Amino acid sequence: MIRLRLQHALWFCVGLALPCIVYAQSGSSAPETATEKSSATYQSQSVIRATTRLVILDAVATDDKGHPVSDLKAEDFTVLENGKPQKVISFRFQQSKPITRTVALPPNVVTNAPQYSGNGSLNVILLDAINSDFSNHVYAQDMLIKYLETGPAIQPTAVYALEGKLTLLHDFTTDTKALRDVLVRFKPQGPTHIPDVYAAATAVFNPKGSFQASVQGRDLAINAMRFLGHALTGYPGRKNLIWLADGFPFNLFPDIMLSESVQGVPNGYSYSPEVAKITDELMNAQIAVYPIDAAGVNQGDSFPAHASMRSMSERTGGKTFFNRNDIDMGVRTSIDDGSTYYTLEYYPEDRKWNGKFRTIEIKLARPKVDLQYRRGYYAVGPDTTVRDNIDRVSKDLSSALVMDAPASTGVMFQAAAIAPTEKNQNKVLVNFAIDPHTIAFEQRNDDLQHASIGCVVWAYPEKGNPIKSEGETANAALKPAVFQQLMKANFPCRQTITLKPGRYTLRLGVIDRTTNLIGTASSSVTVP
Repeated sequence: MIRLRLQHALWFCVGLALPCIVYAQSGSSAPETATEKSSATYQSQSVIRATTRLVILDAVATDDKGHPVSDLKAEDFTVLENGKPQKVISFRFQQSKPITRTVALPPNVVTNAPQYSGNGSLNVILLDAINSDFSNHVYAQDMLIKYLETGPAIQPTAVYALEGKLTLLHDFTTDTKALRDVLVRFKPQGPTHIPDVYAAATAVFNPKGSFQASVQGRDLAINAMRFLGHALTGYPGRKNLIWLADGFPFNLFPDIMLSESVQGVPNGYSYSPEVAKITDELMNAQIAVYPIDAAGVNQGDSFPAHASMRSMSERTGGKTFFNRNDIDMGVRTSIDDGSTYYTLEYYPEDRKWNGKFRTIEIKLARPKVDLQYRRGYYAVGPDTTVRDNIDRVSKDLSSALVMDAPASTGVMFQAAAIAPTEKNQNKVLVNFAIDPHTIAFEQRNDDLQHASIGCVVWAYPEKGNPIKSEGETANAALKPAVFQQLMKANFPCRQTITLKPGRYTLRLGVIDRTTNLIGTASSSVTVP
């Protein structure tokens, strides 16, 4: 454990030639009252979403023909929380603008920050092979390839696949040919989630959807959705999650007439709380869910399989595309939807963070305009973090450090790996330069700004298991003047790891121990 001092921060930026760049991530600060002084948190965009101090609403407005409505004003909107009007402090009209690349990094420096800037929404296509029949998955993938072959103009789009784990097939790009090529090369495995022919023959698996009772599919779906929330939380603005699957393996309306439990799931058990929590995490990351049924037109009863998908879509402000064979049209509509939207922000009048769900309603002064927006959130305050569940946090960080896992963006940083030298005691040294605007600083009764950041390195050899560093924690207790100077630089953390000669892929991780937000990136090093 190390104690942060200002001279260390300044030495870090100058001595290691890491550029002292602050990403454009800062958000507005709430008016501070005397009773809140002890828990005041420096409000970066990521931290705001984690604590729900600021509620961010993305509203897609369309007319009766489905066309975007782009001339609404702030006075046209009224926001209600649990039926009570809220004061909107920020109103913006978001319209697609050209995407620009950021400045290239110096050699040997990596980052998990978005490598572009611009307005509009981002798109994430999730090919869910674990919760789809093999033939349906292949059909949906083929339809997606045909759509991309038409060369449509799209907003930045990334493609993920869910099989035994969540895998990033291609990061955000507007190059439809690159996306098409990676999909052509992707060969999904056959279904593995049904344990045996006897389970497949039960009433639960046949008329009610093959995936609602699968323990494997359920756990993978939970982890994938939560991981996507972590991976995308640092990307500003709205994200459209286009989810191609037969159904979500959660039953919101359990059949209490079943005589036996299935795979350890009690009869009559409702997964509504689990779906609600996952949905809330996606909403906090400004992710709208657009489920597309990979099965197309289906003669069976898919209501249980679709119910939870529809619930997630409605809660997050997305749309559903069920029982239709034009899957490519569903993808096209989902990508186009939300490229023009309004963002409204407010601080809740109710400052009691009791963890209960609060409903949100937006009323418009103009008639015949349809709105899509998040329908509520859980009132979790800055002192109610997932830190209480140490096992969950540890699993989240471990999952984020897996070899081919996507970069997590809850905490932004740059990092450089230095090969062993005598000065480094023949250890690989990794220096982290963390964007302080993505860290939760808490002003306590001592009038100092406190923060606690952990950094860790996993090294993957060409063969064998990863070598893991012990982890380092950097604690800060900064005076106001020092804190303001740090905000113009970077928060430093360093980690060393002993490696044998060879070439290694490094997974670099940073965790804010106040909010448990995570950032990860990949690098490499050769040990002579």
